[in-house]
Amino acid sequence: MNRRRICALALMLVMAGAPQANAASPTIRDEFDATSVSDNWFSCSRDENSFSFGKLADDARSAATQVVKALPQNNVLAFAWHPKGCAREDGSYDRDGSERSELWEAQKILAPMGTEIWYRFDMFIDDSITPTTGRFVIGQWKQTNSPKDAPVLAQRFNGRAFTVSLEQDNADPDRDPKNVLCRVFIASQETAPVEPGFGTPHTLVKPAQVFSLMKTETLSVGHDTDDLAHGTAPLSLPGLTGCAQGLSVTRYNSLPDPFGKWTTMVYHLRLVSDQTGLIEIWADGKKISKTEGIIGFKPFLAKESQYFKFGSYRNHAEFETVTRLDHFIRSERKEDVDPDGTLAPP
Repeated sequence: MNRRRICALALMLVMAGAPQANAASPTIRDEFDATSVSDNWFSCSRDENSFSFGKLADDARSAATQVVKALPQNNVLAFAWHPKGCAREDGSYDRDGSERSELWEAQKILAPMGTEIWYRFDMFIDDSITPTTGRFVIGQWKQTNSPKDAPVLAQRFNGRAFTVSLEQDNADPDRDPKNVLCRVFIASQETAPVEPGFGTPHTLVKPAQVFSLMKTETLSVGHDTDDLAHGTAPLSLPGLTGCAQGLSVTRYNSLPDPFGKWTTMVYHLRLVSDQTGLIEIWADGKKISKTEGIIGFKPFLAKESQYFKFGSYRNHAEFETVTRLDHFIRSERKEDVDPDGTLAPP
């Protein structure tokens, strides 16, 4: 066999083997132009929410619109975990003490846990959230069958201040044994009470604890009990503080004020619970922060998938909140989410 044929055969073998070695997750784009949701998404229907899609009456764009309404407070928590608080085909769902109006990435498009991946989306957060509002999450990334039922990464709007937090196992040797998680803030609005690098310990509410706790609080199974607004004065916290460990957090800019307007977000993610984890965040074309190190929970389950969901997820509140999602792109290639280099500059 001559050299040319050997080289050609070697190239054919490399090309044939590449898809198996690097199975790419699909690139997803959604402009929400249609009047019904595409099969890229699962709508988490419940009594307190509603969804609409397509052209906005007060805007030139199309979007997915989610509304979460104020319903009478319900402290009845159920322990059936499927389908994680969303309505089944018969309309029933497991009431979990929280209120939500979320779109979830559909199962068929999920990327493997730890995939290096880019997200770009436009979000509209209305003005309803107040400085006294407690737990309010709008946009989070989770792991299927996670060893901890908490988001790996979350956008939080508690107290009308935009922050982004990650979760990791609480490895502080002096921790309270019940505080198994460490929430680390990696990006913040100027008005937020914490700056990037601050880690706060918290407990995971488990079914055995629920009935003793629900007498005084509205809880969400699998989430902490103290996720409340903290005030308005920023803290100066250089470096990592609290329970945060194994991370490097670099701050470039503050998050913008997102209330009552559209904000363009870009995330570059590698969600793994060893030293190779990565989160880069841009907002409205400005680099906000870069985080490297331990992200998520051990054991790292590479066979599992990561999924994004967007929309209001809150404790009971006495007001209606509208959120909107548009120009959604998810890809393993930066050039797909930022073709001209203006949304995610170095």
